[in-house]
Amino acid sequence: MGIVCGLHLIDDEFIDQFLESPEESENYFLEHYVNPDGKFHNEGENFFYLDKAWDIASFLIVENDTSEEKVLSNLFGQFLKDSDWSYIKTIDVVKKNIVMSQISLQQIDEAYNESKMQDPYVYNAGYFTKTNNWDYILNHVKIIFTAFKKATENGKGIIVYKG
Repeated sequence: MGIVCGLHLIDDEFIDQFLESPEESENYFLEHYVNPDGKFHNEGENFFYLDKAWDIASFLIVENDTSEEKVLSNLFGQFLKDSDWSYIKTIDVVKKNIVMSQISLQQIDEAYNESKMQDPYVYNAGYFTKTNNWDYILNHVKIIFTAFKKATENGKGIIVYKG
């Protein structure tokens, strides 16, 4: 067992609602978005599942941030109040997607540096390695790219759920 991550494409209005009344919104979110039987849990459409290499993938993406503002530095957004979950409003999703769309898989490959992932510690670095698990790690990178692209195309923000 370990920490996995879900990227849920959400309207900014729901994010605002979540910020205003977190407890009520959390229950709705868990029931309708996180629950595999929920009405808004459509994998590949508005939900993107990342298994245990999500932090390694996000590290590799952030390492390739060429923007002056370093928009990818908080790739998974701002934390929701009293929660491990985070959110990214649509405008920030678009900014991040612009930078990510310029990153090649070759650049991702070149950014891999296991020693850099030790301090500060990147979740599962050393367990999943380039030598033994590169396709698995690269698949996570592609899922993140796809989620941000899809959110941009559909004018959505993202709530990141870890659990």
